[in-house]
Amino acid sequence: MFHPLLCRAALLLALASPLAAGAVEMVLTSEVAASHWKTRYMNEFAEDVAKRTNGEVQVKVFPASQLYNDQDGLAALGTGAVHMVWPVSVRLETLDPGLGYVNLPFGLSDQKMENACFASGLTELMSDRLKSRQLQVLGLLRTADLFFIFRDRDVRSLADMDGAKLRVTGGRIFLDMVRSFGASPISMAASEMSTALAQGAIDGVLTSPAGWAEMIGKTGKYAFHVPGMSLATYAVVADRSWMDQLTPPQRDAVVASLDSILKRQWAEARAADAKLVRQMEQEGAVYRVADGAAAAEWQARADTAKKSYTDKYADVVRQVDAIAKRCGV
Repeated sequence: MFHPLLCRAALLLALASPLAAGAVEMVLTSEVAASHWKTRYMNEFAEDVAKRTNGEVQVKVFPASQLYNDQDGLAALGTGAVHMVWPVSVRLETLDPGLGYVNLPFGLSDQKMENACFASGLTELMSDRLKSRQLQVLGLLRTADLFFIFRDRDVRSLADMDGAKLRVTGGRIFLDMVRSFGASPISMAASEMSTALAQGAIDGVLTSPAGWAEMIGKTGKYAFHVPGMSLATYAVVADRSWMDQLTPPQRDAVVASLDSILKRQWAEARAADAKLVRQMEQEGAVYRVADGAAAAEWQARADTAKKSYTDKYADVVRQVDAIAKRCGV
């Protein structure tokens, strides 16, 4: 009979097992399933770090909340139980609301994040803000350019959003953005959204192409996409003290391995999203994209939701703007 406490104890015992002489262990925990694309990148990272360090650093990946979910994993950084977590970036708002910048509507873009200068500058800024917590941000992975999925609303304009009950991932910025569009945001677990949509408890979902194709399916017949409205990311967060204890070559190997993944992950994620959208269209779903004029209207409405952030964290806005200017994006 499965017992979660015994399972946790067994995993912790495995962590305590001896390594090769001189080897350093990195525990990388995640809440997504072993089959999720993020886990594939984590396993690739583990293999590459071992190769680059000749086995001196061994990364152990624990997906599917085997040790911790991402929020608890973040809290465990610094205790020695976990050394790295790749949570959705919205979770960083709980550590420092100023980091909500990366979740602002019409904030980040593929153009900016695929500029190495900008991506590096933004990562350093985020790390600096978490330095007092002994956390280090090593990069951002692309999750998806989120869009709306509805069961029976063929949304074409802002007016079509009035009164809609929408499931969102949480975080004040996401909630404020949805309210600015005239809809009512509802927070719920991803595992519940498909059933809630099918039963009419919610009208729609703010999600990714993968969420549409793999979790919602034909229940969500209509999709409406405003390009650039909400580019979601995963943050790679490490225990700063643990990183500092590595030798310079080991630390360089960890950073270089992540950089090699990040350089291509953004393009690979875009291609994967496009493939999933085509798949849903082929199965009879309707996928609409706002044109330039319509997108500008949505952006103007979203600016009201951004104001509470930009007024309070004007220093972050100025810093990111300076990075963009310096990097030519």
